[in-house]
Amino acid sequence: MNDFATFTNRTFIRATLVMETALAVGARLSLEPTGTDMPVVKGPDGLPYIPGSSIKGVLRFQTERLLRGRHRQPDLWACDPFESPCVPDEDRDGRVGKEKLWVDAKGKDEAFSQKVLAASCTACRLFGSPWFAGRLAFKDAYLSNGDHLPVVTQVRDGVGIDRDLGAARSGIKYDFETVVPGARFNVEIVAENLDDRELGLLLAVLRLWQEGAIAIGGKSTRGPGWGRLEGLTVQRVDSSNLVHYLLSGAAGTADLAPYLQAFQRWWQGEASDA
Repeated sequence: MNDFATFTNRTFIRATLVMETALAVGARLSLEPTGTDMPVVKGPDGLPYIPGSSIKGVLRFQTERLLRGRHRQPDLWACDPFESPCVPDEDRDGRVGKEKLWVDAKGKDEAFSQKVLAASCTACRLFGSPWFAGRLAFKDAYLSNGDHLPVVTQVRDGVGIDRDLGAARSGIKYDFETVVPGARFNVEIVAENLDDRELGLLLAVLRLWQEGAIAIGGKSTRGPGWGRLEGLTVQRVDSSNLVHYLLSGAAGTADLAPYLQAFQRWWQGEASDA
């Protein structure tokens, strides 16, 4: 398990998200007098984008869901950060609390950080927790083909449902804005100090998105939010090519198979030298 103190490797994952249905990633309100009730979030250029926080949230949810669907291993599991966090404030549910870890570390910050990291679940070690930053950074995904779309956004109508009657409720019609199908967004993830197994886990989750099995944004149960990742590439910088990368800015495209195989061995509980 690696933290940020020493450079081990940096991985750049890039892909294009091609929307097969509309996309509803909403801002809180419209600044236009006659604007829609639920506009999509837009940049200073007026074009929609997908916030990195939305991408992170979707992928963390899918990662935790995947990890909870198998028998827990000591180093391959996901906690429930709300009900039963992997590092609670005090000892509970058989887990060592933050206070005891601090005592065991003799009040030294570096030793405490290492103990918290070792006690944390796989998902928290990758995506972050209240005690340390995640090792995955998600950039905002900007629209790349706005000039080639007939229109960029459309406004749709919606109605509130009366749960007792199972029908539309009178007086609460609203509308919401969506990005049109066919929109393409540039997705980029930067990963710090992942071992081969951890990178393989992330790539396995992204494989679901390549197959169109992950939705993003709001109202996905009603149609919007479904798309596929295309052209996924991985570039990795480590001690073997660090100087070349620093001098030229170039890093070769990595073969994904070894990382996926390392994750498969990890999943099956086999020993790994990663």
